[in-house]
Amino acid sequence: MTMLARRLPLLLAVLSLAVAVPMALPPRALADAGAAQDAVAAAVGAPPAAGSDEAKADLAIVLWEQERRTAADLARAASEEELTLAAYAEVLGDADPARHPRTMALLELARNDAWAAAGPIKQRYARPRPFVADPRVRPAVALETTASFPSGHATRGVLFALLLAELRPDLREALLARGRLIGFDRVIGGVHFPSDVAAGQRLGRALFERLRPTAPYQAALQAARAEWPPPG
Repeated sequence: MTMLARRLPLLLAVLSLAVAVPMALPPRALADAGAAQDAVAAAVGAPPAAGSDEAKADLAIVLWEQERRTAADLARAASEEELTLAAYAEVLGDADPARHPRTMALLELARNDAWAAAGPIKQRYARPRPFVADPRVRPAVALETTASFPSGHATRGVLFALLLAELRPDLREALLARGRLIGFDRVIGGVHFPSDVAAGQRLGRALFERLRPTAPYQAALQAARAEWPPPG
């Protein structure tokens, strides 16, 4: 059984369905920006209250994964620290960023929009990362100074996967499974709680639904399709 298949039931357990986010990007005025941030935060939800049963369960999963993670898990999580097209090579086969500059431009567009959406939520809740919240957590990937909720990697993992599925619809389910694993690898690495990942995945899906029909994304997708001829 592959690593992805072994972890998929737990990944699906922390993933919930997203709703569309009625946000304005870029904001036309300060009032619009505040309203957009409120809408995003409402769609993503809030982290568990400190000391709650949900927060304790969140930490328990981090500690459990810490004890069972393998060298292969850690190598994969480390390879995803700088998330690019190459993270999806297991599914796509040829995923060399140098040979797919238009696809990389599409993902860079998405990266910027993902951060614009997630950054204010991180600041709003200022949730400590697991290794800050509990000294028993031993992080195994590069540390970040931003807040924990929602996971930016989980947001980008799902958003990138959905965009790539527009280019390779025949690989949609495998791409989405890979995108979900990118998020959960942050739990394995000890730098996010499962609820951070679930929130990031909701945000990634919501952003895709909002951004895909826009002119910049339609143009970027059209340009990138030239790099992915139909299979066969």
